[in-house]
Amino acid sequence: MPLKIEELYLPDRKRLGTLWAGTSGSGKTTAVISTLRQAILSPKFGEYHRFVIVDPKVQQGDYDLLVDPIFDLSEVMKSMDKNRVTLYWPYYEEFDTKSMEQDISVIVDEMFRLADSEPKATFTFILDESSIVITPTRVPPSLKRLAVQGRAKGIIPSFVSQRPLTNRWLDANLSNVLLFRMLPVDSDNLSKRWGVDFETADSAIREMPFSFLRFSLEDISISKIKPVELPKRIPRKKKKNIFQKFAEATKIDKYVK
Repeated sequence: MPLKIEELYLPDRKRLGTLWAGTSGSGKTTAVISTLRQAILSPKFGEYHRFVIVDPKVQQGDYDLLVDPIFDLSEVMKSMDKNRVTLYWPYYEEFDTKSMEQDISVIVDEMFRLADSEPKATFTFILDESSIVITPTRVPPSLKRLAVQGRAKGIIPSFVSQRPLTNRWLDANLSNVLLFRMLPVDSDNLSKRWGVDFETADSAIREMPFSFLRFSLEDISISKIKPVELPKRIPRKKKKNIFQKFAEATKIDKYVK
């Protein structure tokens, strides 16, 4: 079954968010970036649509295939207003969950402000490594606001994680869960959680590397999706080495070659 990009990323004031989950090397990040590229280049999303990506991994060769990253939160605010795609690579001298939550809160507030100031504006918000801030017992207030109020504002979230996020509040605010190769314990837990045989489904995708499952929380159905094509870099003007820019923004000389 083909994967419809609009069902993942295009807000329609009804559709809820998406969770992407899979172990390292399962093809998860490749699929996210490849489908995002299709969405960014698609005219169906319109000129007022914005893609906002937060990627704590700060890994070259991933989301920077789509757009050059920004390291300063104040510059992220400016970019969200004028650019179709904004990629935030946060840097903290001492990484902590609180700092991450604060940055996410600022970004979510800005999306709501922009949506209020321009009724035609819509947003796709991507949060990678989302398990940093979402736990089985807690969802940050800004993400709760995004899930509860964002739909009416034309904001749709996608959460990316190495393992399925076991948070029942989040379950109620998702339309799709895209599952790549999982740990056996995760397949077992998901089967008990949703009453669906994920263990057999997980075995099926292991037979075809980089394939994955689409689990619809709207009709409780599972479909197998073939591997997506490798993402290609979106053409843009050649700029300074990414890690040189990172070094200048963070004052870390070891990144300058």
